[in-house]
Amino acid sequence: MTDDFNEMFYFEVPGPFGVKGSTFSFRDRSGTIRTKTDSKHGKSFAAAVRWAATNAGVTMIPKGRGVTVSVIYGFKRPKGHDHDRVEPCVRPDVDKLCRALMDALTGIAYHDDGQVVGLSVRKVYAELAIARVVVMAEPLEQNPGQKQP
Repeated sequence: MTDDFNEMFYFEVPGPFGVKGSTFSFRDRSGTIRTKTDSKHGKSFAAAVRWAATNAGVTMIPKGRGVTVSVIYGFKRPKGHDHDRVEPCVRPDVDKLCRALMDALTGIAYHDDGQVVGLSVRKVYAELAIARVVVMAEPLEQNPGQKQP
């Protein structure tokens, strides 16, 4: 089985980056249960991801196709920062950064983030706070079920 859909998309998203971390629920004064997230920039980051992906021509990868997402998060080095530290091995955590990115791409690059079968992420110091993202459809096997030599 083959198809012509073999796409790879690249786009950049400016910071600040949102995270998808813990949520907590509480009852407000009227008794309604509310849920809040601990993300300061979550909504604006999700909007920026959707805008950047759409402007880069990202199209929906069909259901049933695996997707690989690779991202490098560039963080500006804080002023007066210890230059002995080569990488930003501090918060935010890469898993929370990726959850926010993958959720924002749902409905834009793929139908569900369950299609993501590969993920590569790195945090680095950079001149600008920017995320460089590659979304790639996994190739279909030529003969599914046939053992590889």
